[in-house]
This record gives sequence, structure tokens and C-alpha cells, in this order.
Amino acid sequence: MNADDSLSTILMNQWREIRKLTYDYLDMLSPEQLGLRLPFAESQPIEYQFWCMIGAHESYLRELEHGAWQGFASSLDQFTPVTPTVIKQQMQQADARMAHLLEKKDLHAPQQNGEAAHAVVFRMIKHEMHHHGQLINLMFCHHLPIPVSWQQAWALSYEDEHSE
Repeated sequence: MNADDSLSTILMNQWREIRKLTYDYLDMLSPEQLGLRLPFAESQPIEYQFWCMIGAHESYLRELEHGAWQGFASSLDQFTPVTPTVIKQQMQQADARMAHLLEKKDLHAPQQNGEAAHAVVFRMIKHEMHHHGQLINLMFCHHLPIPVSWQQAWALSYEDEHSE
């Protein structure tokens, strides 16, 4: 990292790294796997994880654009059926919107609630990572393939390293 990197560049790079992991997971899913759940009644399916990730990202971007929370909404609500391709398209649209917004946004400036704008971006990153934890649980429950990037980033494998 260069000492001259702006906060928006640093945060956008962090976002791209975490979002690349999300894309790698999404790329290994079939449309049928979006319905997989954990084995308890309250579990949400894999599709829900992506619905919430997209909705939070879009909602946080609206907060940055307007200076205050505008409510939660996910663009996935307009699609039937939802497929990995649709999810990826909506994520890519939000990513492009974010890149454009962060180019011109002063992230040190306070929002209407007094919170610095960069705090919204931090929440966005933390939210995406939270859902990675949920996706890891679903991955292991259903023995889905572990993307190489997830093996490296989150030290995941199906091998029991402690057995002899």
C-alpha cells in the first residue's frame, strides 16, 4: 500500500478483496443450491444470504448518497427466479455504483447523524464478512466445494488436520 493512498482507495480495495471472495463462492453454486438451508427450522437458505448482502450494500450506498439511513431494500426482490447469475449482476451493479460514489465522496465528512461517512463503508465490509460466516456454515453442512480463495482467506478445508 502506498502512503499516498486515499481512504476511499484503501476502503475500495478492501471491499474488492472481500467481494471477490463472495463472487468465488457464488461462482461455484448451481441455481438449485440457492435453496439449501442449515438443519434447523429458523435457518435461512443460501439465497437469503445473498439477498441480504445485496440489500445491505444497496441500502448503505443510499445512506452514503443521502447522508442518512433511507431504509433497507434489496433489488433481488424484483427477480423471479433468483439465480447465481442474477445475484452476480446485481452485486456488480452495486460495486460499480460504490466505486463511482467513493471517487467523489469525502469519507471523513460527517453524515447527518454525525457519524463519519467512512463508518458506513466499514459497516458494509463487516456485514459482508458476517455473511461469509453464514455461507461457511452452509458450505460445510452441505459439503459444497470450498473455493481456493476461501481455503486461503479463511483457512478452510475438509481435511481433519488433527487425525493420525
